[in-house]
Amino acid sequence: MTDEQLPRTSEFTGSLMRGMTSRRTSRRNVMKYMGMSVGALSMSSILAACGGDDSGPGGSGEPTAGTMPDYSAEPGSSLNFANWPLYIDKARVDGETVYPSLVEFTDETGIAVNYEDVINDNAAFVATLTPLLSSDQSTGWDIIVVTNGREFETLKQNQWVYDLDPAKRPNFDANAATWAKDPAFDPGNKHGMCWQSGLSAIGYNTEMVNGEITKLDDLMNPDIVGNNLVGVLKSEIPDVAMINLGIDPKTSMEPEWQEAADWIQMLKDSGTVRQFYDQGYVDDLVAGNLSASIAWSGDVLYYAIWEDYPFEFVVPEGGAMLWIDNMLIPVNAENPAGAYQMMDFYYRPEIAQLVTEWVLYMSPVPAVQELIAAHADEVKDEAYAEDLRLTAESPLLWPDDELLGRVSLGRNLVTQEERDAWDAIFLPVFEGS
Repeated sequence: MTDEQLPRTSEFTGSLMRGMTSRRTSRRNVMKYMGMSVGALSMSSILAACGGDDSGPGGSGEPTAGTMPDYSAEPGSSLNFANWPLYIDKARVDGETVYPSLVEFTDETGIAVNYEDVINDNAAFVATLTPLLSSDQSTGWDIIVVTNGREFETLKQNQWVYDLDPAKRPNFDANAATWAKDPAFDPGNKHGMCWQSGLSAIGYNTEMVNGEITKLDDLMNPDIVGNNLVGVLKSEIPDVAMINLGIDPKTSMEPEWQEAADWIQMLKDSGTVRQFYDQGYVDDLVAGNLSASIAWSGDVLYYAIWEDYPFEFVVPEGGAMLWIDNMLIPVNAENPAGAYQMMDFYYRPEIAQLVTEWVLYMSPVPAVQELIAAHADEVKDEAYAEDLRLTAESPLLWPDDELLGRVSLGRNLVTQEERDAWDAIFLPVFEGS
């Protein structure tokens, strides 16, 4: 594969070219380049660096009262949007990269959008915001995208993101998927709205394994996956292991965490594991250095559908982990009214379609599936049409009730005591010899 992939055509406004400007890697593929592990960058260390803890903005132990700006106010003329790399629709026009959905938003509203793909890891990104948030200053962003988990919980606990007005999101109310509404980590979507979502389970190269992979235990069988050819995502495997051990990670406690850690140690001792990854497993999967890996669904689906790699993404018999990336409005944002208008704009099916066709993660707008199928029937390029059909038909993008019954959100570590106990159990497995 070359560093630049050929663009794919699309009928957005009749002229825009839909394509890539750089080699596709995991949208979270950064911590390895920073020379540190995610585990080493805990929220306690982030908050300690600015003189606080995770109990309140100034470390007083008392979080401030929730705040809600006037979302009915006239929005500002511009807004700043921070997101992950390769996580929005792109096109090339006259040699320049543009974002069709953002162009449409600006055309409709007059609000100019400064879109930056600066989020490469939740902890690292929130670390850059913490000194500003803890001193009641603007972060410079009107919308940020943060995954459910430690950093989301810390932003929520410290009231560092604005409450959302449930009366001001008609598109969300009309079009959001059931799983995107009222998530356990954010009841009533009080603080955030899903940008995209995905599953954490097993991705594998069908040409490098001996037979199908159906169980998580298959990853420790060298007769199936080979020796030193399995990748393991540190951030995902504790919850994925618990799910496949029949444990509900959402309500799990230290004994169940230890049970999962013991299973991970068995996997490690089996001789099949090449590496425990912070992020960049997808590079090794694409390079043929891995036969299988704990993976994010969109990464594997992209290469399988759009690049014709011999990859499969499978939810093992025990189940998979669901994660949700959320749009949030930081406190002291300059244009909260415009930000909220944009967040709801992305719940219009025709706009959500633009994003989903490009990123291949789970759309929070189910109506997009039919739109993509219709798009496949309209395009004349048969190869492109077939890729669109595969996108529209993938059960991993449009989970039914049966699949949703086999997935679970991960453990939400609310207190620092829980986080410390979690790290004390799992980090020695990842980092020990």
